[in-house]
Amino acid sequence: YVYDDGTQAFSNYDKTPPLLECEGDCDGDTDCAGDLKCYQRAGLEAVPGCLSGNSNLNQDVSGKDYCYQDSTSPPTTSSQPTQSPTETCAPTPVVSAMPTGPATYIPGENTVNIEGLRLSTGLQAEVIATANQQVLLKDGQLSAETFHGKPDGAAVFADECGGGWTYVSNSELGGSTTYSGGVGAIYFNAANEVTGYKMIQKNTRRNCSGGRTWWGTWLTCEETSGGGVFEVHPKNNSPEIKRHTLIGRQNGRNGGNYEGVAYDNRDTNNPKFFLTEDSSNGPLERFSPSSQALTDAISSGDYSNLLHDNSDNTAVTDYLVLDSLAGTFFWSSDLAAGRSSANSHFRNCEGIDVRNGQLYMTCKAQKLLFILDLDNLTYEESSTVSGAFNDQPDQIALLTGGASGDILYFCEDGISSTTSGAGIHARDATGQGYTIAQDEDSVLSGETTGLAFSPDRKVMIFAFQSQGRIYKVWREDGRPFGGQTLDIRYHGSTHPNIFASAR
Repeated sequence: YVYDDGTQAFSNYDKTPPLLECEGDCDGDTDCAGDLKCYQRAGLEAVPGCLSGNSNLNQDVSGKDYCYQDSTSPPTTSSQPTQSPTETCAPTPVVSAMPTGPATYIPGENTVNIEGLRLSTGLQAEVIATANQQVLLKDGQLSAETFHGKPDGAAVFADECGGGWTYVSNSELGGSTTYSGGVGAIYFNAANEVTGYKMIQKNTRRNCSGGRTWWGTWLTCEETSGGGVFEVHPKNNSPEIKRHTLIGRQNGRNGGNYEGVAYDNRDTNNPKFFLTEDSSNGPLERFSPSSQALTDAISSGDYSNLLHDNSDNTAVTDYLVLDSLAGTFFWSSDLAAGRSSANSHFRNCEGIDVRNGQLYMTCKAQKLLFILDLDNLTYEESSTVSGAFNDQPDQIALLTGGASGDILYFCEDGISSTTSGAGIHARDATGQGYTIAQDEDSVLSGETTGLAFSPDRKVMIFAFQSQGRIYKVWREDGRPFGGQTLDIRYHGSTHPNIFASAR
């Protein structure tokens, strides 16, 4: 229970750690979430910040110990960041120099069969995590927690020290009333070896995709009725605490089948966030943070409350409305107008990314790719059937800079959960298509998700969702992968080779 005067009633004393404020029974500070401490009692001593409760309701039970907020520590609530890891920087392993031998990676020449995959020549792979199994670490130990099921959207975050990095992965488990999803994190050292795994967000539902923030946190989206967008740090130590953002919760909108988030912060004084919804009338939302929250964030360098604070009531949410005849668009604060436009032109949108003032969005109902020019308020659309960006080399050149040998990688949404053939694909600056990795002989099925690269780009990470496998792929010649990734997803056709018609 929460009261206006700041004190809280006791919860049931038989909660499972980590325990929140006024929850018990704790045996020590390590049982309490975040900076909370365990208040040890012999009888019915008052616990700071907590009401006396009713022992008939299993509240304030004599001799039971409860977590409380020490007056010398900052409060631990859902509106405060939960990202302060306790671990120190690990020693940096020796990283090998750039190889000088011949390059052996040939994109699209799929000759390597390993771990259920058919890979391009010059690649190697291994499965580093499987749903419901402990993760094998570099020292031979196993992670304390088992890897989550149905891995989906993901991103990589470089560590502040030591050269290591984190692969953050959503779990699409759960349903409208089943809170078994969340976010997991696999930790790597500078040599790209797995050093740890844990869940960093729990008690959420069908966490599908999401998006990064420029201050180094992950926005995870629930794709279910009344779903929300939650912010979590890659090294969060309090996974039970949920930080529900304002995105998707304004103008009378109280949640939805949310998919992906992207941002445009070219103007640091006027950043925008964009949200897709996998629904026939799911609008494309644009969120502008509170003026005061932005001012505070810029002055302090702490952006942890930018998406949570609207105390001055200046945060603005509006929605995309297309003019299909003119090829233009505008933003409207009318949610109904946004839903109507979505239903007419861009149903069931999922993947979204923003690069250099261009917003890219894939919508699976009509298998369309939209490219919005955010400055000129114009847009283009093209089919993703027979491969994303089919016959659109100028778009690829724009993304890759047109450099020779530079290619753009993207995931494939399988035709169905039982159809083989999904994989990782790419296109170069001329529009040439390549299959980099693909399901071998129907061993795997469904969609590929969570494509990301290590900070040094020597490791490619992705998942086959149905099998719950995370793959680590690298070049045998020791060189980094060139090109970029676009956080959108190709929606498969019935053809077994998505580039057959493109070639």
